[in-house]
Amino acid sequence: MNSETIFTVKNEDLSRLDQNTAVEFFRRLLWAEARRLGVEISKINISSRVDVPDGGVDAAVDAVHIETGSGIIKQGKTSYQIKAGATFKPWQRSTIKKELFDTKGNLGKSIRTCLDADGTYILVCTAIELEEHKHENSIKHIEDFLKQCGYSQPKVEVWSQNTLIAFLKLFPSLALQVNRRSYAEFQTYQSWSNNADMQVEFIAAEAQDELIDKIRTELREKVNAVHVRVLGEPGIGKTKLVFEATSADDLASLVIYCTPAEFRTSGLRREILREDNPFSTVLVIDECDPTSRSDIWNELQNQGSRIKLISIYNDYDPVAGSDISELETLRLTDDQISTIIQGHGISQEQAEQYIEFCDGSPRMAHHTGKVLVSHLGDPSQLLSDDYLYKKFYDFRDSQEEVQQRELVLQYIALFKRFGFGGPVVADAQAIAKKVEEDNPLITWRRFQRIVDDLKRRKILQGQSTLYITPKALHIKLWVEWWRIYGNSFDLETFTQGLPAKSKLIEWFHEMFQYAAESEAASRIVKDLLGPNGPFQDGEYLKTRLGSRFFI
Repeated sequence: MNSETIFTVKNEDLSRLDQNTAVEFFRRLLWAEARRLGVEISKINISSRVDVPDGGVDAAVDAVHIETGSGIIKQGKTSYQIKAGATFKPWQRSTIKKELFDTKGNLGKSIRTCLDADGTYILVCTAIELEEHKHENSIKHIEDFLKQCGYSQPKVEVWSQNTLIAFLKLFPSLALQVNRRSYAEFQTYQSWSNNADMQVEFIAAEAQDELIDKIRTELREKVNAVHVRVLGEPGIGKTKLVFEATSADDLASLVIYCTPAEFRTSGLRREILREDNPFSTVLVIDECDPTSRSDIWNELQNQGSRIKLISIYNDYDPVAGSDISELETLRLTDDQISTIIQGHGISQEQAEQYIEFCDGSPRMAHHTGKVLVSHLGDPSQLLSDDYLYKKFYDFRDSQEEVQQRELVLQYIALFKRFGFGGPVVADAQAIAKKVEEDNPLITWRRFQRIVDDLKRRKILQGQSTLYITPKALHIKLWVEWWRIYGNSFDLETFTQGLPAKSKLIEWFHEMFQYAAESEAASRIVKDLLGPNGPFQDGEYLKTRLGSRFFI
């Protein structure tokens, strides 16, 4: 029976490491074990400059007190000499002598420091697999030389590929990095960092810094499984904030990033739920709706302190009496929004003219900066809000395509979110039918292609249900639909074509409150109810939808 999974690491995976990547791999292994055991990261010292004389040691862990562990970190002081390359032969006495002593025949200073502290010296060989007799000879040679230097009972270990592969069974994220499968079903922190939206500059206000500290404190809990739920409106920067929070050395080495659908069908889920599995991971699940949140946490909450879960969602779903730590992502301050815009090469004076438009959203600020820097007009001439919004979905293609995309978005914007995949596809079909009635060229097939394009550009996000992001764009499109069609709107006629068992009508109603909660949109929402709007006194909608949707 073949028990190989995507987490399987083979000898050849380790053999690919050169001296630099071997040291980097071992650094992450030590950090991951330190977080698992609760060892302070400050106790670990690894130099990335492998060409600098190190006195026989590439890595060290200083004076730690641990009760249990996998053996990667020892009680007291541990020093590691890391050797890559298949030509290294530690079972040969001459090879060991060269590693332990300098050209003058003196024992390496770092090795002596380790042994003087009654520490453990470990030789790590990443590119070879030691047979039993070669392993025994390697240890014997090291012990003989150290005894000659006055250490009667030196603590010595030699690790080859089989030992390292055993250690990697504890850390799925590291295993994926070593076997180069980090894009298979989900991403390690390293591959996640290559995503374009994670490479933008992170600008934080005091509230964001405090939230990052709270997340890190929760993840460093030593006793129990942890679930941190990060909530906030679309475009507010939730995922980027979690990315920054997990960038700490002792956390990043444990991170696996995925969506609920990817996790449910993954080998990771199956492995975690095995009773004998020792996996340690910080599992980040994005677009995690309330149902997924409940199902996944139900499976993981009794798996012990080795499991840390962060779920991210774009709406608020408080769970009374829950052991889930719910954290709200707040809007950026005006100063932070201005800084982001300026980061695209825009002057402070010009950037500050667009602060209100961004409504505290880092995504809106980055978008504004990109549009401004590419605008060839007079910088003193303000770009209109309409122009800035349209640049979200104007991909420099034909005017007809842009108009079709805009119409689809305006109809989608009537709902806080809508079902698109699998059992909820009827939502999308109902919206598509209304769009086709407006423009017969936009058939169901054309509608699907437009939605797929918007998903790829992350204007539509989500899993089985989709929503428009950022929030300000959603509200702008919603307002435009009502300005065009509001005077002839009839609720009963409109809702007749919506699926009976769907939440679309509820999401339609929620849009009024959703829009009113935005400071930047409140003025526009009031225009709909004002003397020149389609609902001059607001009585029609207040009667049909309930006065609670108006402020």
